[in-house]
Amino acid sequence: MSTPHTSETPVLIVGGGPVGLAMGLVLHRFQIPCVVIERAAGTTDNPKSRGCWIRTMELFRQWGIESGIRARGLPSDADVFVYVKSIAGYEYGRTQPEPNEHRTPAWKCIVAQDAVEEEIFAALQGSTYARVLHNTEFVSSETTDDGVTVITRSTLDGQTRHWKARYLIAADGAGSSVRREAGIEMTGPSTLAVMANDYWRGDLSHIPVARQAGGFRVVSDQPGVPISSILNTNGRDRWLTVTQIGEVEDERPHPWTDAEVVAQARAQAGVPDLDVTIINRSTWRMSRQVAARFSQGRTLLVGDAAHRFPPTGGFGLNSGVQDAHNLGWKLAYVLRGWAPESLLDSYGEERQPVAESNANFSYGNRLRYKHTEEAIRSNDVDRMRFWINDTDNHLHSIGQALGFSYVSRAIVQDGTVAKPLQPRRYEPSDRPGGRFPHLWLDLAQTQSTLDWFDQEFVLVTGPLGDAWPAACRDVRERLGIPLALRTLPHADPRDGFEMGMRGAVLVRPDGHVAWRMPWVPSDPARALADALCSVLGRVDAPVPAHV
Repeated sequence: MSTPHTSETPVLIVGGGPVGLAMGLVLHRFQIPCVVIERAAGTTDNPKSRGCWIRTMELFRQWGIESGIRARGLPSDADVFVYVKSIAGYEYGRTQPEPNEHRTPAWKCIVAQDAVEEEIFAALQGSTYARVLHNTEFVSSETTDDGVTVITRSTLDGQTRHWKARYLIAADGAGSSVRREAGIEMTGPSTLAVMANDYWRGDLSHIPVARQAGGFRVVSDQPGVPISSILNTNGRDRWLTVTQIGEVEDERPHPWTDAEVVAQARAQAGVPDLDVTIINRSTWRMSRQVAARFSQGRTLLVGDAAHRFPPTGGFGLNSGVQDAHNLGWKLAYVLRGWAPESLLDSYGEERQPVAESNANFSYGNRLRYKHTEEAIRSNDVDRMRFWINDTDNHLHSIGQALGFSYVSRAIVQDGTVAKPLQPRRYEPSDRPGGRFPHLWLDLAQTQSTLDWFDQEFVLVTGPLGDAWPAACRDVRERLGIPLALRTLPHADPRDGFEMGMRGAVLVRPDGHVAWRMPWVPSDPARALADALCSVLGRVDAPVPAHV
């Protein structure tokens, strides 16, 4: 029982950035009470990361916030990087927009993190399940057999508060206090470079390219003007300049003054009299690190607390939101009593390899910059063309975003061999571990197969899967687990469907295929029940609920 000095919540989330807020929104959708604490007074006022890739936008579509986020982003064909002497000046070359092969109902969006945070936060307003407490910082935690005791402190008056939670989620960023207290080490280099972020306002809307490109790599021929990336946050007047200022430490003769940053912004924009206002400035360390494990006892890591990538490629926020999506349904099923706690072990088994893959992809993109800048300095047109064209490999990443496949205790492998991940190309498949393929279900293209997967398991059958409805009903009643039935209008292998006309696949709430049966077994109900129990790690007897 709670005392006057202790509050209770099934899940306490430390960190109210985009990942912590996404974690709260997922649990809200499952009607799992949770509390998100954030030391800042509100959502971020800095664009930080910029770009929500396909899988993330698919989740935002499911959560009802896609249109709001997309409205605050750049045009769909603005996923272009332009190499210039200045934004208004000479252009060395540019990348090409990524071709949309219509494998998704929700194309990617170049949108700034502050807009994303605000939209997720707005979706949580009025929730009866998820509370967001700003001006509240994590102090310490202690794990017991049945939960975690957490102490938080108000940043306004210093008062402390005690919490009793079943699970503690570390969404508190790269320097995570929760991760350090849990004793979880990071693997990989902690410092690849020291970077400066200068966020400024200056109206460049009169320059056509300013509305066409998501970012600029400015390689100026003016003395004293550094090489920088200038990221476009709204196509008009808000710009984030990102500059390397050292390898291990700040190597500038002195920290730049605001006046020097204004002068650099004017030079890099190519508008000498541009009215520039500094919004905020910061320095940070670029890393390539992944946590040695994603959980310790009742503490679980998500987002930058679990992995830190170079920003080249834009997979930081995207990986974190997908961490929350993967973990959310598992927490809900454990807390509802539909699965034992061992299901949570599959979280790290699945998301850690994806984090390593995204870290390697991001690091490889960073190395490309050096070659491209050397090519520009050489004035060799063919050399420049080659390396600028090669930058398409940086931005065309649908395979990296959608093509990964989980291998864990929560997937029943069928013996087929996974195809190698190709970052630029995505080949849909209903093979266990992968995201179920998208297929439009109506001529108006408003309903997708992805809309089937949200809070329950779904058995998807081929067009002639008449043997499965009775089995589905039997398993649902016997195991007491939400299990829906859907039938494909067609099962064309060209769309990624290998289940056959009479087969079926079991899809988890996160939209990943858990089991595939391309023919009708002798006892469909038994086969389906065995698969579902295997995925959840349970026997037929229900697990006591804890919510």
